Amino acid sequence: MSNFLDFLRTIAPFTESFFLLVLKVIFIFVVGIFLIHFTRKKIVKIISKKDEILGNFISQVASIAILIITIMTVLANIGVQIGSILAVLGTIGVAIALALRDSLSSIAGGIILIVLRPFKKNDTIELGSITGNVESINLFNTMVRMPDDKLAILPNRNVVNANIINCTDSDKRRIEWVFGVKYDNDIEEIRHIIKDVVSKMDKLDLTIAPFIGVTDFGENSLNFTIRVWAKLHNNVFVIRSELIENIKIALDEQNIQIPLGKMDITILNQIKEEK
Repeated sequence: MSNFLDFLRTIAPFTESFFLLVLKVIFIFVVGIFLIHFTRKKIVKIISKKDEILGNFISQVASIAILIITIMTVLANIGVQIGSILAVLGTIGVAIALALRDSLSSIAGGIILIVLRPFKKNDTIELGSITGNVESINLFNTMVRMPDDKLAILPNRNVVNANIINCTDSDKRRIEWVFGVKYDNDIEEIRHIIKDVVSKMDKLDLTIAPFIGVTDFGENSLNFTIRVWAKLHNNVFVIRSELIENIKIALDEQNIQIPLGKMDITILNQIKEEK
């Protein structure tokens, strides 16, 4: 029994030191997590009033910075030589940069997007084959909500290197539609009918003169092009549909037909005479 008590007295200082070290590490982690949440909330609250995307981006950078400081503080308290770790990281820094070049280029791309600001939250943009509304610019990626409600998550490096078309830089959009009529129809009559339809559509922006004219001789039809303008908040897709419907109804009332495509096939019979 006395040997056991002597053993407890021997390990007591080490046990006490160990538990104190564990408590210190837990305390540092708790404080670090609290600072991450507190800082992120404050940054978002202050900056997001003016720019939500910028606030979200800076809060992510600040959170990662605090997390790194917290981890290094924990390592320093448990006796790890931080200087040695930094020296090793500096030595293998080139290898790490090569291994993480895609991630690092995405971070650099995110910074470029924040600085140059080619678009902001809720802007409608086109990136190659992807079209949608910008939801956020994060540290590594940009999130775009597509018209069918799918979420496209694009690496920032791809976004920076792509041709960006901002569709909401202006508050209006041009609607263009091409249709054909038979060649024996009167051009001025067709133009008058279309102008009458356009003038009756309140959702069109008639401060900009519409274009209505012949633009091509098709194989089976005389092709007209219509270019009108509409405000984005009026839903351009719906207005375009209404325009097409109204023109079709007006043409039907005047017995003007839109010709169907047709193909003439000539079959040649070759008769071989036997000699």
